[in-house]
Amino acid sequence: VIDLMRKDDVGLVINTPTSKISYKDGRSIRRAAVDYAIPYITTIQAAMAAADAIEAVSRGELVIKSIGEYHLEM
Repeated sequence: VIDLMRKDDVGLVINTPTSKISYKDGRSIRRAAVDYAIPYITTIQAAMAAADAIEAVSRGELVIKSIGEYHLEM
């Protein structure tokens, strides 16, 4: 994965470590993501939110609002 990041073949990293071994590997991946300025997501919830946002952008439906506006809609 890090080699692909180095080659600029990765645009987004989603890594949800589930064990000590995967957490250790994730540390190297996180470091590379920072070094190569690649967005990095560590939770399923954040990945789902990012996927929803990417889908909305692709459909031209993303509306930029303040946090206050979002709270008023709740």
